Amino acid sequence: PEQWAMARVNSFLRIVSGSKAANHDKDLLPASHASSTRKMDTFDPDELPTEEEINKADKPLNKPFRLPKGSSKKFGVYVKDGDKTKKVTFGDPNMEIRRDDPKARANFRSRHSCDTATDKTSARYWSCRMWSKGTSVGQMTKDFNILAPIVKADSNSKVIWGWAYVSMDKGERAMDHSGEWVAPETLVKATTNFMLKSRTAKVNHDGPKEGDIVGSLPVTKDLAEALGIQSDREGWIIGVVASEETLEKVQAGELTSFSIGGRALKRSL
Repeated sequence: PEQWAMARVNSFLRIVSGSKAANHDKDLLPASHASSTRKMDTFDPDELPTEEEINKADKPLNKPFRLPKGSSKKFGVYVKDGDKTKKVTFGDPNMEIRRDDPKARANFRSRHSCDTATDKTSARYWSCRMWSKGTSVGQMTKDFNILAPIVKADSNSKVIWGWAYVSMDKGERAMDHSGEWVAPETLVKATTNFMLKSRTAKVNHDGPKEGDIVGSLPVTKDLAEALGIQSDREGWIIGVVASEETLEKVQAGELTSFSIGGRALKRSL
């Protein structure tokens, strides 16, 4: 078995180098190889939400979006710059992002000194991020923010209640505003880990702590049935003890939704 394995590896290396025709393991070859069955990971801007969708979602931070056709730049992103929110635009609208082409990636990153690009308020930082080696561009931009409505704000207890995320609605997947979806069983694991390690609430995912999540109920079909709860939805219900200022903004209608954010790997369904 060891000799067979080494022979297979050597054969594969010869294919990669071009000294042998490919008749096996074509799916393992680099996407840039002529015989590879893998699609070259050129960037598909349609993977990102539009600027209009982002604006409707209260401009979540650090989430790149597509700019309208005819714009001088290809993408935009809202970031925190001191006490203000700044819109950063970046990317040549006529340039294709070919991250899986080692030479193209190396040339771009060298030209823009990407190894020292650390300022999130700069166009260089976000351009370099798009040209990073590793996960796909779609995965790299999964600094996600998911919105769900606040349903009750209690002045006496100062607890704000609502769905932090809705995964299923009447048996159908409830896709978020950017077309993403988290399965109920995955949500249970993520929320349990969050409650054990964090429970911190902020406004727009940035700045100082604004409250604590004191109530957490992941609602799945099985759990709802076991508890005798009738619900057309599956997801995550939370209760947040907020500051006086935040509670007033909720009651005034200035803050209308909960938003969960984080990083995740994107997988096609």
